[in-house]
Order: sequence, then structure tokens, then C-alpha cells
Amino acid sequence: MSTQGSLAGLETFDTLNVEYEHAYADNKFKKACIAKAISLLAPGSRVLDVGCGTGVPVADMLSQAGLSVVGCDISPKMVQLAQTRIKGLFTVSDMLSYEPDGPFAAIFIIFSHLQLSFADFSAAAYKYVCALQPGGILVLGQMPSDSYVSDDEDYDETRTYVEDYKAPFMGKLLPTLMLSAEGQRKFLTSMGLEVVWEQIDTFQPRHEKCEPEIQQYIITRRPDERSLVQPKPLPKAIK
Repeated sequence: MSTQGSLAGLETFDTLNVEYEHAYADNKFKKACIAKAISLLAPGSRVLDVGCGTGVPVADMLSQAGLSVVGCDISPKMVQLAQTRIKGLFTVSDMLSYEPDGPFAAIFIIFSHLQLSFADFSAAAYKYVCALQPGGILVLGQMPSDSYVSDDEDYDETRTYVEDYKAPFMGKLLPTLMLSAEGQRKFLTSMGLEVVWEQIDTFQPRHEKCEPEIQQYIITRRPDERSLVQPKPLPKAIK
């Protein structure tokens, strides 16, 4: 299943590939988040990097830590780079159609969903959370809308998210899905997850066309074997 949003992601990142890696690889806030996640995992744990890109820095850090890395990305060029440089199993797949063969000790969704609709992201997030083992962690990175969107009319009725908001990215304005910082917390905990770590900070990509970005990294844990529930707010189509 590919949607307009996921296909837009293919067009964006298959074109950029290494240029994107160079601009965003040296992100100390992202690396701090991944290092924290690694500290919460047992050696050899099986982990999934959704939207792995070229594998740098997320999959590379996970692999270097001795974890068993599985990755998927919609960009064939990026996956090829990951396959040739990083120990792991990397496949070309839309994150919406990819079926995780869990359980996983950790699943990472780091800035890989930002061109999706909220409905697609909601369904994908629930699918991946259900693939976590009890005690497993979900790690998510996004641009929180609080710092970009001031007009309440741009938000959904619960003021949780904005869709197709024109956000700056490498010299262009891209239609972007953003949740507010609190909306992201509530979205994740509504499924039954617990927040264990979070950081919001400003990162300047290493690219002349890039503006400083406000970024939110959050680690949540599936606490036990109790059933998970669909995230809230519900997408408009299924209310």
C-alpha cells in the first residue's frame, strides 16, 4: 500500500540520499536519543529501523552496539547504501505496506513519517507498536508543531496535529505532518505506552539551504503483555 504521502517521500529522499545524510548525520540530539535507547536494551536485541535511509546514524549506531538490526526504507538508493556499509538486514519497502515480523525489542521511527497523512501515520504507528515485545521501546523523532504553527485553524479539532503544513526542508517547503509536543505524548500514551525519556532542542543541519529545526525525540515503553488500543485522536475518516 502506497499513498500520496509515502510516494512523495520516495521522490524526496531517493533524489537526496547522500546529500541528506551529510546534512543530518552529525545531529548530537538524535545521537543522544539513540544512545539512550541502546542503554535500555539487552545485548543482541532485535531492533527495527523504520525509514532507515542510508543507515547513518541510527542503524549504524545500533549495529555498532551489537544489536540485531532490521531496516526498511522506500528509497532503493538509500537502502543500497545501508546494505553496503552496515551490518543488518535492509529491505526496500513503504513503511505503510511493510509487515514487521516481530516481536522487536525496539522500533525506531525517526523523521520517517513526516509526509504521511495523520490517518496513515496513526495506522502505521499502531501496527509497529503491536510488534513490540513486552518491555520493548518505541523511539520517535519529529518536528513538534508548537514552534511552527500558530494559527489554530491549521490544527485538527483536538489541536493535536497539522497535516500538509508547508515546513522548510533543505531549501524547500514540504507538506509536513506535525504533532504538537503534548499531542505526541498523548498520542503515544493513548495506545498504552509509557514515556521514559524525551528531549526537545534546536538542530542546525550542515547544509547552506537548511534553517535551524526544532526537533522532539521521545522514547516510550510497552510496559507489559496487556492489549494495546488504537491511538487517539482517531483519524477523521473513522470517527
